[in-house]
Amino acid sequence: MFEAFWDEDRYYSQSFRLGMIAALIFILLAFLLLPKEFTVTPYSLKKEITTVMEELPPELEKLAEPPPVARPQLPVAAAVPEEAEATTIAPTEFTEITKKPDITEVPIVPFWKVEVKPKPEYIPQPPYPEVARLAGIEGQVVVEALVDVDGKIIDARVLKSSGNQALDEAAVRAARDARFTPAKQRDMFVRVWVSIPFRFTLTGK
Repeated sequence: MFEAFWDEDRYYSQSFRLGMIAALIFILLAFLLLPKEFTVTPYSLKKEITTVMEELPPELEKLAEPPPVARPQLPVAAAVPEEAEATTIAPTEFTEITKKPDITEVPIVPFWKVEVKPKPEYIPQPPYPEVARLAGIEGQVVVEALVDVDGKIIDARVLKSSGNQALDEAAVRAARDARFTPAKQRDMFVRVWVSIPFRFTLTGK
């Protein structure tokens, strides 16, 4: 048993040595047989490129030349005060542009929370839609309107519909023309939603 193990170990060591010797011989042959220098030849054009120069016609030469740029004149001190006043630039008048605040810049406070609540100053009576009048339709519309800081209505929508589109639209148009006193919260003008009821009734019915 020990003799067989010893034979296997000796065979492995001999094979390893033979492999190392063969590798060294292969590397030496590669250095001896392979070329030592590699020459790189530059790329040469297969066809020669020629440049042809042609003279431009006189008309095109004038167009190709850039126009002369006038140089600004240097300022010269005026000899007399009258000359300086004559060359003074006239005052420029312009209209100042003021930006109206967006709806998000002014806070919208709930009606129940406002300290000084808006009061109606003018609530127009909407005209009765002819379609609803001929059909004998009556109803009540409640419009929710947004009162701005100046008391004008900047937005309106139907809060409670009458069931008829013509009556609802007439009520919304009338609500946009309504006027209120501005609402205040902590001594600051704010926007607030208010409810405006409109009743449409046919007389003599």
